[in-house]
Amino acid sequence: MKLELTSEMRAAMPLIEQLEAEGHEAVFVGGAVRDAVLGLSVHDIDIATSALPEQVMALFPKCIPTGLQHGTVTVVQEGETYEVTTYRTESEYEQFRKPSSVAYVLQLDEDLLRRDFTMNAMAIRQSGSVYDPYDGLSDLHKFRLRCVGKADERLQEDALRMLRAIRFLGTYGLRPVPSLWRAMKAYKPLLRHIAMERVQAELDKMLSGDVPERALAWLGASGLWADFKEAVPPDLLARIQEIAEDGRDEMASLGSLEHLDERWAAILLSLQADEKDAQELLASLRLPNKRTSLIMTVLRLHSELAVRVNTGDEPGIRAAWLASVIRFGEEAAMHWLHVVRALKPQAGQVSEESANRLSAMLEEMPVKSLKQLAVSGNDLQQALSRKAGPWMSIMLKRLLIAAASGEVANERDKLLAASLLWNEEGI
Repeated sequence: MKLELTSEMRAAMPLIEQLEAEGHEAVFVGGAVRDAVLGLSVHDIDIATSALPEQVMALFPKCIPTGLQHGTVTVVQEGETYEVTTYRTESEYEQFRKPSSVAYVLQLDEDLLRRDFTMNAMAIRQSGSVYDPYDGLSDLHKFRLRCVGKADERLQEDALRMLRAIRFLGTYGLRPVPSLWRAMKAYKPLLRHIAMERVQAELDKMLSGDVPERALAWLGASGLWADFKEAVPPDLLARIQEIAEDGRDEMASLGSLEHLDERWAAILLSLQADEKDAQELLASLRLPNKRTSLIMTVLRLHSELAVRVNTGDEPGIRAAWLASVIRFGEEAAMHWLHVVRALKPQAGQVSEESANRLSAMLEEMPVKSLKQLAVSGNDLQQALSRKAGPWMSIMLKRLLIAAASGEVANERDKLLAASLLWNEEGI
């Protein structure tokens, strides 16, 4: 099979040409080859070569020795970076994750043999011809995921490959061959050796796909959740297993959410996670504090609003929504609206009509934060002739609520007049 090289590959072609001009073999490998074969957009370009790292560094003026212990040199060319790795085989793996050492080889077949799945063990030569010694093309055409060599060996070498398998099943709409599925079931306890940061990175990649719910369905069916290094809270795990066993598709619209952390929030709401379990799971996955804060804020908003918004009590709904927007912020309120629109009614408990009504209210709010308020604490001090103190925060919040609800126009003079009146009345 011969492919027309992608623009990214053409941009990297001078590296291939220079390596081959010096008598070395050089080919494109990895995910870029797989995606080019499938007609998908190509991102990171990786090159494998028979040249040793020192020979690569001697050929190109700007190199970064990013992974010399594994034979990898990063070459900088025309402002782009390319990883160039010497053909290698790998020794025994340590802690079910990384090889203890590598040995350089001259044959491309030996290098491709160490890779995880057949669809990732293809190469593209300078001519555009696809080199496929392990039938990756056939597997892709048959929509199946298969290990290079024996699945038992590949998964015991690197337990993270089980989560990569789930990601590939979801992203590319594949099915695992029986040997792979059996091996995943047999060796899933090895995931307890994998750092949670690595688990989180794979889960994020799963959720970033076009059809994240497909990967989640495979993840639930595999039972891998139960074998992470840090345990998933029992109630959440039971819910995941229940959904997997029943075959229910409770997250069918997850892919409609553009923001990754909205997808996380939607999953936790679908699993009916309480605040403690959600916080525990996100902490175990080592999500950065900023991301955790956003997800937990969406969950707290949901807890306060979900039941109330369908009561029909318009004044109460409006007051609760206004208070929540002021308390949690406009951005969090928008994230929550996106999430509840994507959830099925039984999980979201907010109808499309209610979500639309709240969205309209949010748009109509003339002011949503203290930054937008037309008066400051200094203005209040001068107008009321009072020293700074806790009263300022109370008065500013009261003014913000009044301005947000339309009770008082967000104009300096009118806000100060209201503050004078409330001050005199002791409000």
